[in-house]
Amino acid sequence: MLPTTLSYCGLPFQHDIFVSYSHGSDARGEPSLQHWSLAFVRALREELRADRAFRDALSLFIDAEGEPGRRLDAALPLAEQLEAQVQSAAVLLVLMSPDYQASKWCADERQWWLKKQAELGISATGRLEMVKVWPVLAADWKDGKWPQELADRAGEPLLGHLFHDGAQRGARPLGWTQWQQGFDSRVRESVLDLARVLYNRLDDVKAECDRLRSALADAQRLGGAAGQMLYLHGRSEQQAEWEQTAGKLQDGGFAVLPAIPDPVERDPMRREAQRERRVEELAGCDALLLLGTPASPTLDADLATVGKFDRQSARERSNRLLPCGLLDTTGAALATPQRRTNARILQTEWLDAVGGQVVPVVQQWLQARAGTAGG
Repeated sequence: MLPTTLSYCGLPFQHDIFVSYSHGSDARGEPSLQHWSLAFVRALREELRADRAFRDALSLFIDAEGEPGRRLDAALPLAEQLEAQVQSAAVLLVLMSPDYQASKWCADERQWWLKKQAELGISATGRLEMVKVWPVLAADWKDGKWPQELADRAGEPLLGHLFHDGAQRGARPLGWTQWQQGFDSRVRESVLDLARVLYNRLDDVKAECDRLRSALADAQRLGGAAGQMLYLHGRSEQQAEWEQTAGKLQDGGFAVLPAIPDPVERDPMRREAQRERRVEELAGCDALLLLGTPASPTLDADLATVGKFDRQSARERSNRLLPCGLLDTTGAALATPQRRTNARILQTEWLDAVGGQVVPVVQQWLQARAGTAGG
């Protein structure tokens, strides 16, 4: 196995870009496309790394050339190494040519990559980029020859990025005769155009990876045996029940906010200030519990105001999962069909804690939510 490398996008990807191309070898094994392709990738890497954000973090993989830790090992099976490397890439960059279409290796790389994205549960849309480095004739893609993944719904080839000169048999990739001494300004400008597109692609993937990693961290924290920070919402009319429930949760190893239940504010300005304080504290918590007791005349309003709107505001600030549960310590008098239905619609789970079994009920709920979020 090759050493684990760091990428701009981050886990689960070890490489930002995997370049899939054909060497264009003849019957004697002499490559016709490889040298130009490697020069093209070197120029692309230079342009991408001109951006400070990508300079040290970018990982671009190509089979015949690489930096330390990013090269194939000649002593290990080639297919297994290529499969592992292409599957660990955020973006698959295809250098399309007639030789690419005819290559089983290239088709395998494409399928390995697509299969892995499906397993990860991350959409491949927008992450399979195609550069047309050689004219591709209609005969090359009709009758099912064109890769389905690089076609639109009508089966027509995607436009991709045009990187060749002309459409006749004498046409060649841009800079075809320059690869040894370096590409001219016209070719470099075309490489820069592609780099600009890839910047946006990689930024989008990084943002999605950051979101997924944050969700996974939330799930791991929720699934812990204890130590989670819970926001226990109740009103001043529930003072005794709130203090008793908060004490049980703290004895079970949970941190509990706020320090006291909320008073019912009538003044609009004070009520708004109370909501701002609540949202700020909620943003630092792992889960929200609404305390359901007989002395909770505002429960139905709180289901919507606190359980939905305040919770959503807190999630936007913290980017945490922040699951919400209604802790029912009463039973039938509280758990009416209408209230249960409203809770479900508002994405608040009903937690049956009748009989005082608050801690195990909350632990089981958090572990269940952790499993769902982690999946």
